[in-house]
Amino acid sequence: MTAGAARPNPQGTFNVSHVTPNQTFVLHGSTAEIDGAPRYTVNNVSYHTPETPLKLADYFGNTSGVYQLDSYPVKSVNPVAESGVFVATGIHKGWIELVFMNGLDVMDSWHLDGFGFYVVGFGDGGWTPSSRSTYNIDDPVVRSTVQVYPGKWTAVYAYLDNPGMWNLRSQHSKHWYLGQELYVRVFDADPNPAKERPPPENLLLCG
Repeated sequence: MTAGAARPNPQGTFNVSHVTPNQTFVLHGSTAEIDGAPRYTVNNVSYHTPETPLKLADYFGNTSGVYQLDSYPVKSVNPVAESGVFVATGIHKGWIELVFMNGLDVMDSWHLDGFGFYVVGFGDGGWTPSSRSTYNIDDPVVRSTVQVYPGKWTAVYAYLDNPGMWNLRSQHSKHWYLGQELYVRVFDADPNPAKERPPPENLLLCG
């Protein structure tokens, strides 16, 4: 059990000129050497996969401390490269602005499980808040994966109406395997199983 459920992605273009994001993540994809080994990172954090699945830990209140929510930066680069269980809060039924910055020398590709997102902009160099003036908010296309050119940025909007623990990652297998990912926790206190089904009774609890 890793998430609630996926859903079909809407097709075509949509007007998002009415949208005011509730939160912004600025995510830098890059490389670092951690404990003598080459790793890929998001904001200088390389994801470490815990023995207990995140969604299972979350269901039981994370009482064993499998992850520390919001312990890593989502708008800046961690001062020292490190490995960790990177989990960030996504506001349920809120709009999130995701800015992907590519510090690599190859094309990168980012994917968000559980949602389609609206590709509103891209540009050269570093992203700043003033970059929003270049966004296409009239008819952006909807995707679940988007490309980011080397040394450039891509921005998307997503509406987080789907409760779960959702993986946000580089789609390059090497980058993903070596740590370029994080999880977005979208929490809804309503226990309605139509939104998110409980785990089965025969679920293995060790880990």
